[in-house]
Amino acid sequence: CSLRFFTAQWEEYYTGILPHATGKFVGVTEVNYGYGLTSFLMACIDRDAFWGNTLASHLPQSLASSLPPIIANTETRHIGVSCWLLMNTVLVLLSIRRVLSHSNVATNKLAIPALCKFLTPGLLAISPWILPAHFVQNHTRYISVAIGLMMSLMTKKIIVFSMAKMNYASIQLDILPFMLCCLWIKYDDNMTESGAKAVMGALCLWHTWRLLRWSNMAIFQICEKLDIHCFSIKKKG
Repeated sequence: CSLRFFTAQWEEYYTGILPHATGKFVGVTEVNYGYGLTSFLMACIDRDAFWGNTLASHLPQSLASSLPPIIANTETRHIGVSCWLLMNTVLVLLSIRRVLSHSNVATNKLAIPALCKFLTPGLLAISPWILPAHFVQNHTRYISVAIGLMMSLMTKKIIVFSMAKMNYASIQLDILPFMLCCLWIKYDDNMTESGAKAVMGALCLWHTWRLLRWSNMAIFQICEKLDIHCFSIKKKG
C-alpha cells in the first residue's frame, strides 16, 4: 500500500498529473470505502476461522469442485494476500507504463532515471526476506512500522520535491540504518531474539523522529519562503 502511494507521487513528479483512479470505477474513494466495509465485516465474523480455512470450505460444493485443487485447498488468507499483491502489482505497473510513455519522459530520455527512483523502495520491499523467518513471524508489527515510517518519509519528500521542482535522489540514505540492522540481525550469531526486538524497536523510534524532524524542517522552510503561517492566515503589515 505504501509503495502504491509512493508510485502515485512518483508519477506526478514526472508527468505533473497525480492519478486518482484507474478507469472510471476504481479510485481513491472506492478503495477507501472498500477498506471501511472490509474492516466492518471482519469485526462481525470469526476471523481466525475465516482466514484459517481453505477457500473450498467457504464455497458451495458445486462451485468448490469446479476449482483446481491447488486453489480450492489454499487457505483463504493466502488467497487474500495473493489478490492484494496482484492488485498492487497491476496498479504500479500501470503507473510505470503511463510515466514511461509520457512525452516529458520520452523527449528528455528520463526513463532510466525515473526507474532508478524505485531502488530505495525496492530495497525496503525485499528487506523482510533478509531477516530470519522466525523473527518476521514473531515481530511483524515492528518491521511493518519501521518500513511504513521510511516509506512515508520518502513519499513526503518526493511530494515536496515535485512541488519545488527539485531533484529527488534515487538512493535515500535514511534507509541505511535499517538495512544494516537487518544484516546484523541475520548474520550475528550472538544476537538474541530479545536483542533483535530491541534493535527493531529503537529503529521505529529513530525513524519516527526522522519523519517528524524532516516534516518540521520542510514546513518551516516553505512557510519562510512563501512568507505564510502553517495553521493560520498571516496578517498583513
